[in-house]
Amino acid sequence: MGAVMTTVILNDDLINKIVETGHYQSAQEAVETILADYMQTHEKQKNHFDTLCVNVDMDDDEIDSLFQRNKDTGRTVNL
Repeated sequence: MGAVMTTVILNDDLINKIVETGHYQSAQEAVETILADYMQTHEKQKNHFDTLCVNVDMDDDEIDSLFQRNKDTGRTVNL
């Protein structure tokens, strides 16, 4: 799916102050950087529980295989 372009009208005085203050090369760069930083700051951070959760869309066979011991694997655990 391609990117969707959106037109936003900003006050020239405000955007010029932002470009100048932030030492950006252009208004485009300033807006993209500010929005990317905002998204990174506000994105939900995954905790360890979220990382370990099983995807509910997995097939039953895939879930079963998570809990089957691989008999070819040794019993030694190296930490």
